Amino acid sequence: MRNKGVDVEQVMEEVNRAVAAPDTLLADFWKEERIKAPNLTFLYPPYSKTLMVNLDLVSRNWEIDSEFELGSRRRLTGKPAVAFKRVTRASLRWYVNPIVHQVRKFNMLVTRTLHDLANNLDELRDRVARLEKAETESRVAELEEKLRGLEEKAGGE
Repeated sequence: MRNKGVDVEQVMEEVNRAVAAPDTLLADFWKEERIKAPNLTFLYPPYSKTLMVNLDLVSRNWEIDSEFELGSRRRLTGKPAVAFKRVTRASLRWYVNPIVHQVRKFNMLVTRTLHDLANNLDELRDRVARLEKAETESRVAELEEKLRGLEEKAGGE
């Protein structure tokens, strides 16, 4: 039986199949090949706390101080040892300070880069969540439209 280019028997067969096993419509719909989103779970909970802790530690410790306090635990030779260390530090300052400055600059740049990467990861996670939500809403709307079409075809007979 054909009615305006629609095979009623085929439509009714699909409706009966859908009513008998409603999961089949969803299964047919969801089996479409789609690009898989990258798996970012290794970065986020529970690891996101670790990431934030590590960023905090890096932020607190990036600066190197070449002028740390000198001291000695020796009772008798402590004062001469500290004096020797001060003289040695003063005589090597011209050599050590440029290296310390380079290390400090590198640490600062790495710390900034790590914070930028963490911010980018947060933005990407939010964007992926929005895209997944939009795609899910689109799939649900498409399914509802298919269902309405099938109901109209079934009701019009």
